[in-house]
Amino acid sequence: MASEVSVPSLFQMGYYWEAKIFLTSVKLDVYTPLAEGAKSAAQLAEKIKADPDALARLLDALVTIGLLKREGDAYKNVPQLAEFLVKTSRFYMGELMLLQDAEWDNWGKLEKIVRTGQPTVKDNIFISRPELGATVSRVLHRMAKRVAPALAEKIDLSSYKTLIDVGGGGGAFSIAFAQRYPHLKITLFDLPQTLKISRENIERENLSDRIDLVAGNFNTGQLPGTYDVAFASDILHYQTEDENAALVQRFYDATAAGGVLILKDMFIGDDKNEPGWNAVFSIHMMVYSEKGRCFKARKIREWMRKAGFDNIVEIEKNTILAGTKGI
Repeated sequence: MASEVSVPSLFQMGYYWEAKIFLTSVKLDVYTPLAEGAKSAAQLAEKIKADPDALARLLDALVTIGLLKREGDAYKNVPQLAEFLVKTSRFYMGELMLLQDAEWDNWGKLEKIVRTGQPTVKDNIFISRPELGATVSRVLHRMAKRVAPALAEKIDLSSYKTLIDVGGGGGAFSIAFAQRYPHLKITLFDLPQTLKISRENIERENLSDRIDLVAGNFNTGQLPGTYDVAFASDILHYQTEDENAALVQRFYDATAAGGVLILKDMFIGDDKNEPGWNAVFSIHMMVYSEKGRCFKARKIREWMRKAGFDNIVEIEKNTILAGTKGI
């Protein structure tokens, strides 16, 4: 359902204030020292090398926004948020916020993009800025680790023997599938620079004998072999319609008869009156990549049907579609 916008929130929405305050707090890393316990502005300023008075004003703004709590002169973390904002947390997401801060100037070009229909950046960060892309891959891996086990439970792969995880990134889904289905042999296929991160994570889980790493570009040539299950997570929104249609055909060619294709992504709802939050994410892709966008679920179904998949089902609304290859 679309968000209800009140008159006060309309004005608040028109300001960049809260977004920049939050991103600055992540850049300053005010949250990690507070994991040790509540601190005054002066104590925190000493920790992060900031001006005490200016920092106190920032901290009060963070309290108002809801990102910190204040008791007397002491500031403390909000527990449910600290999990993502404290650097020592295994689910730390700060690097992703820093990416948004790095994209600040690109968002200023949104009007130009909408007027001209032309991108203002080249490729995407995984190609044009591989070092930053590696950092983002690590964050996305931590995010995926939270949802991958539940997905492995939701999708029954007990009758299949092989799976290819295309564009598998840090390997969170390959790891979850391998742990849930000990009989499953998995191939993770991604760019060479990405596989360095995949290897670290897979070795950490002692799954190197169950998950093979194969380097390549999924947009060129055929995928490396034939598999009972082809799986891809969050790669469609980085590509054009033609590239994705061709990729789905490669999935079909690499899927064994009776096998299944599982596509996880951020689909725009088919209901024109309720496109869903992914319509907002699609603008993010338009700003910070050359050709990224979110597609409607019915468009993905169209690619799947054209490639030859049938029995297409929506496993999770606007997130996961699966189709089978006939025998």
